[in-house]
Amino acid sequence: MNGLLLMTLSAMADSPPEFGVTIEPLVAADLQHENKNEDIVENWTWIRARAKHRTANSEWFFGARAIHHVRHGVDTESLWEIDLGETGIAGSSGSLYGRAGNLIERWGKLDMTPVLDVFNPRDLTAGPLGTIESARLPTPMAVLEATAGSGRIEVIYAPFPESDRIQTEGSDWSLIRPGMLNDTLTDAATWQGESAALLSEQIAQLGSLANDVSPSTVRKISSIVGDLERQEQTGLNGNAGLRISMEGAGFDAAIMGANLTSSIPETTLNPMLREVLDRQELPAIDDLGGALSSPPIETTWPRSWLVGTEASTVVGPMGVRAEAAWWSNKVVQQPWFNATTSAATAAGLGIDWAYGTTVFVSMEGRWMHLVDPPDVMVFTAANTIECGGTIRFSAAADTVGIILAGLWNPTFNEGIVRPEVQWRVSDPVHVSIGAVVIDGPSAPPRTLNDALRYRGGPLSLASENDVVFASLRWIQ
Repeated sequence: MNGLLLMTLSAMADSPPEFGVTIEPLVAADLQHENKNEDIVENWTWIRARAKHRTANSEWFFGARAIHHVRHGVDTESLWEIDLGETGIAGSSGSLYGRAGNLIERWGKLDMTPVLDVFNPRDLTAGPLGTIESARLPTPMAVLEATAGSGRIEVIYAPFPESDRIQTEGSDWSLIRPGMLNDTLTDAATWQGESAALLSEQIAQLGSLANDVSPSTVRKISSIVGDLERQEQTGLNGNAGLRISMEGAGFDAAIMGANLTSSIPETTLNPMLREVLDRQELPAIDDLGGALSSPPIETTWPRSWLVGTEASTVVGPMGVRAEAAWWSNKVVQQPWFNATTSAATAAGLGIDWAYGTTVFVSMEGRWMHLVDPPDVMVFTAANTIECGGTIRFSAAADTVGIILAGLWNPTFNEGIVRPEVQWRVSDPVHVSIGAVVIDGPSAPPRTLNDALRYRGGPLSLASENDVVFASLRWIQ
């Protein structure tokens, strides 16, 4: 089907289309084994193929994305993911310009601590090992822009909202680590309680079955949470946005508004299941009916109004970028797989400085305030501050590059740094070596109960995942 589409579009074109491909394999090794079930070696390979053709007033473009992931620890897992990249058509007529297809539409000015980048879901499955290009997932949408002088109005409609791609269970970068669920089932067979005589043998059999289930089956089951109770994809409940911008000499600014479905769900763990896990005691026989009358996790996908503004300018030798936003309804995650919502405000600031192509420095910061925060939260707080930065040095006619990127969260006193040395072997081939170092005050969870009770920051959760890595990028 994709090949037929390309041949049809090529026949319509005035000249041959442009083709390209990028292949980026990365191998990461964890040199300290703090957890018996952790992965020792991970290999990620990102592949992006693209084609495009432009005429005087129109353009078509086609993209394909593929990811191959191998991780080796207690067992070896390997999986392929193939989907559509940025693909669609674009054209202009007078002051109007439109795009439609599987697109990436970015709002905002910040890269490491974004506030307004809300239209494309994120792929967080690789954690800090992921590439910048793989972080945003294209989604079906249509964009229409009208220009008048230095002003522009942009209307966006994404008919089929998608959730962020997060692996809930089975990865070193997930909340529930490898082995946690199996160990809990094994332990649960020995728990006391009124129904122990009735359930212990069945739980032991379930634990034995879980140990024999293939990793691919576990991944499929864990991915179901990301689709529970989503609205039917009729196209009538999509994400819509309006952006009005103005550009001038040395500055640009915009205001925008949107109505969006949350990219993460609001969830509630079955109260009886929570009590059983918390007390590590099987329920009374009379309570079994109540425990089975509701699903293990109830899921909703709340909608929110968003109002925001962004601006960028140049002050002397520095570029300055800023964003701010207000949400009427933002999902706030809590322990025990629970979540609630709160209105929220956020603001971010970024500063860049460059010395030719030799030195580049970028610093960003973001503050988020929850208007009505719950008493207990996880990964966030009533007021959360995050700071990020990148320093890049180039030498030997830009053949060698040294990059130091980092993120610090003073709210939870945790941080991550990623030093990397790059070597441009030739124009199409780049190789690099580096490391990811994570530190935080909260101990990462070791058991399922630890994970469900966890109240620390997002970086401390992965503080055992320090790795060294080597990667290659081939662009053709």
